[in-house]
Parts: sequence; structure tokens; C-alpha cells
Amino acid sequence: MSASASSPATTAAVRSPSRTPSRSARAWALALLALGAAGAGIPSPLYPGYQAQLGFSDVTLTAIYAVYPLVSVPAVYLLGPLGDRLSPRRVMRCGIAIAAVGSIALALATSTAWLIVGRVAYGIALAVITGAGVAVATSGADKVRAGLVSATVFILGTGLGPVLGGALTGYGPGPGVLPFGVNLVLLAVVFLGLRSVRGPGPSTDDGVAAADPDGAPGMTPTVRRALVVAAVNGFLGWAVVGLFLGLISSVAERFLGLGDPLAAGGLTAALLLCSTLTVPALTRLGPRRAQLVGLVALAVSLVVLAPGVNSLVAVLVACVVAGLANGLLYSGATTIVATMAPPGRASGTAAAVYSAFYLGAGLPTLLVGVLTAVLPLDTALSATALGALALTALMIVLSTVDSRRAARRQDLGERQR
Repeated sequence: MSASASSPATTAAVRSPSRTPSRSARAWALALLALGAAGAGIPSPLYPGYQAQLGFSDVTLTAIYAVYPLVSVPAVYLLGPLGDRLSPRRVMRCGIAIAAVGSIALALATSTAWLIVGRVAYGIALAVITGAGVAVATSGADKVRAGLVSATVFILGTGLGPVLGGALTGYGPGPGVLPFGVNLVLLAVVFLGLRSVRGPGPSTDDGVAAADPDGAPGMTPTVRRALVVAAVNGFLGWAVVGLFLGLISSVAERFLGLGDPLAAGGLTAALLLCSTLTVPALTRLGPRRAQLVGLVALAVSLVVLAPGVNSLVAVLVACVVAGLANGLLYSGATTIVATMAPPGRASGTAAAVYSAFYLGAGLPTLLVGVLTAVLPLDTALSATALGALALTALMIVLSTVDSRRAARRQDLGERQR
């Protein structure tokens, strides 16, 4: 990692004044990342209310939740790299406009079709926001610190959304009118604040980095392998978080006796608060070791969750441990992206890796919904947790191999110096 982070190409990109946004610009980009994540999480504690009001099945419930990240995956590949070619301010403001459309659709939803339209719009919005937002937010000279800050802000935003939705759902004429109204006001504030964003813009430097055979400057096999491992590890961390975000309201109401939407929102907020607690540990562990420790913790949480869906204690323990694990996995992955993304392709690289996070946040929840067609909800959730546990065990092995290879490369580099 250190070799890639300090390569001449990266140094040239950092030193280029046109590609280093101001502190104010980075702050507004971070605010947008947090707000985008929060807006996507607002519906989480509202699903039982929507289900009771509109009368749809568990399969439809999980499909409504999962459509957001599943739409984000193709959208992020198509739209995420726009920040490398167009004005990042324009790209982020377009994302805000699309998010506003999604919020309005969710606030005024009178049918499942409106809910799906709102989730699809928000999935596209966050795909547009992510690439340019992450690129601007992590464009400081200290990329490790910038990566940690962006990871913390995104996690806190994801946790704020369910709390906002749960706390304000009892006010106003519908399940989520007021929370989405507040979200619209905040989107307008950030839209105006983004006027300070000027970069990073499209790269005009000649010879910043030599292109590899695939045409990606600086995308060596070592970098590509590190990014793939980070993407899969982040997928796993957000897969477990996604299970909680999408299903904790139903689990809390049906199996744990917690019918208050604020209680369900509090559980998901506790999960994401725990995620932020382990983010600072990355500076001591390093991104690769942090991911490895996170995978082990994630395995522990899945072992607890799989047989204990009907137990409040088991769900709480799994929630806390999964949160701690996700903080390590997500911060480690985002730091890899911040320090190893090829110059001139920061938005595209961030978008590609984040697409794996979005897929993780939606795919397991959708799988649970499909399984509920033939299995009870608790059994379907337990089966999905076991599948995630198997993939986690595989990634523990692969991450260990990648970490040892990186250590050998670092030792070899030090000997040559």
C-alpha cells in the first residue's frame, strides 16, 4: 500500500492545484455523502407502517428495500465516473435533484409503485453522488486521514437516517412525510453549499501516469487485486448491515416484541454507531489487517445471529459485533480506494468499489425476501446468515494471503532501499 500511495503518479495528482479542492469544498462533499446515506436509510423503520397501510407481502417488502442498492450497482458503473470528466459540482447537484425526486415520491406514496419509484430514484441519486463526492472528499494531501473521515461520515449518515425516520414517523399525515420533508430541506441547503466545489476536475496533465494494457493509468495487477479484495470485504460488511437495515423492523416487531418504529431505528443506529467506534483503529492496524480483523468479527456476529433470530440478546450481540466488524471492513476498503485509486480515475474507481457495497446492502435482503415464499422469515434470515458466514470464511483466507503478499513486497522494497 505504501508504495502505491507514494508513487510519482499519485504525488503528481496531489500536487496539481487544479485537482485539490478547498477545505470548504471537501466539507460540503462530506455533508452530501452523509445526507445521501441518511436519506436512503430513512425508510428502514417505516416499512412495517407501509406494509400495514398498503397491505403487501414480505417478498414485496424486501424487494422494495433491495431495489435501491440493486439499481445503484448498474447506475454507479454508468454514472459514477462522471466526476472524472465533468464538473464534480454539477454532478453532485444532479444527484441532489434526483434524490429530491425520490424523497417526494416516498413521502407521498399511496401505493407500492410509488415506493419503488422513490427507491429507484434514490438508488440512482446515490450512484451519481458517490463517485464525485468521494473523489472531492478524499482529495487532501493526507489521503489515509481523508479516507477515514469519509468512511466515518458515511456510516454516521447511514445511522442517522433510521433514527430520523423512526423519531419523526409519528408526526404528519403519513408514515414518512415529515422525515422526508426534513431531508428535502437539508438537500436544498447542501445544494447551495456546493457552490464552493471547484475540483477535482477533469485531468489535463500530460504524462501523469503511463497507461497499462487495459488503458487504466496506474492500474497494476497489485492495485487491482487490492481493490477487488477491498470491494468483496466491503460487500460482506454491508451485507450484514443491510440485513439489519432492511429487516430489523419486522424482526423487532414479530419476534422481539418491539413495535415502536423508534426502537427499530435505534437498533440500526446502534449498529452503525458501533461501526464508527472501530474506524480509528485503522491507523494502528493498517487497511489490510483492519479488513482481516473485521472479517473475523463478522464471522462471530453471523455465528450468533444465525440460530438466534428469536432472541433479543442474540440480536443485540450480533448487531453490536457486526457494527464493529463493518467499521473495520468499510474503513479499510475506503482507505485502499483513497490511497491506491489511479490518478485521473478517482471517481470511477470509487464508484466501482462502492457498487459492491451497495450490492451487499441489497442482495442478501432480497434473498431473504425470496426465501420467505417457502420459509418463515426467521428461518430465511438464518439461512442467509449461514451463506454469508461461508463467504466470510473464504475471504478470511484470501485476505490473509493478500496481506502476507503486501508485507513481503514492503520488506523487499525496504531491503532494496
